Amino acid sequence: MESTARIDVLTLFHNDRRRVGSFVDALGRTSIPITLHVLDNGSADGTADALAARLPEFEFPVRMHRSMRNLGFAAGMNRLARQADGEFMFLLNSDARPAPDVIERLAARARSDARIGICEARQAPHAHPKAVDPATGETTWCSGAAALIRRAAFEELGGFDETLYFMYCEDIDLSWRLWLNGWKCVHVPDAIVEHPAGGSPDPGRAARRPSRHYFSFRNSLFIYHRFRKPGDGRVLAGFLSKRFASRRYSFLSKALFAIAFVDHIRYIPYLRRTRPRDGYRDHPWVRLNETSLAE
Repeated sequence: MESTARIDVLTLFHNDRRRVGSFVDALGRTSIPITLHVLDNGSADGTADALAARLPEFEFPVRMHRSMRNLGFAAGMNRLARQADGEFMFLLNSDARPAPDVIERLAARARSDARIGICEARQAPHAHPKAVDPATGETTWCSGAAALIRRAAFEELGGFDETLYFMYCEDIDLSWRLWLNGWKCVHVPDAIVEHPAGGSPDPGRAARRPSRHYFSFRNSLFIYHRFRKPGDGRVLAGFLSKRFASRRYSFLSKALFAIAFVDHIRYIPYLRRTRPRDGYRDHPWVRLNETSLAE
């Protein structure tokens, strides 16, 4: 398998000192030339020092950036993307461990079809539960934890929407804007990334992390307002009912949901202005029922 595409790898670190060693060990086995861009995203645990000590071990170019505050995923990745200049950008979570040929396989698939805007690796041991066409690999959205993005497509859309998203759902938003602008989102099952935190089916896992419920809840509402179609009101009703009536969530979580619901209202004018031109179109891969809105 051969790829001549220029590829940048973009990774954010936030208080991830313990993950630096395994990240370097795994990415160092990559089978094709890359340029690595890392951003220490406001860490306070010595992550930057750990990165500075280990990054020189790579045999490919490395560019390290620092932010004194946590920019979040969307703004952090946009910042790295502006520093990169390859034909493709491989977004990789700091806790994901790619097999040596992952980037090569993703690049080969992307180069096989000029309309592929993004293609994702298969996360092991758990993939996100969503539909995939077994013949083409086309899928409703691609996870930003391990995905190769065509720079031309990313720049055409202006990157991630950092006005709305700090963390969670920004990859769904980008994927659906890609679909609605004529690009494709593709799953590549033979490109495997070990990511224990990926699409875990354990419902209790999220319930044990109430501090993150705010962003997940609020951003799900953003997805609904931006991409809803006539008749989708029942999806929103079900989402709100499950969050506020279910015993699955603690009182603290429900309090965070309520705060997030009130907070999201101030973004509705922006969402209306930036709603995709074909937002009401019944696109076959824009499916609210394959997002956290249906969980």
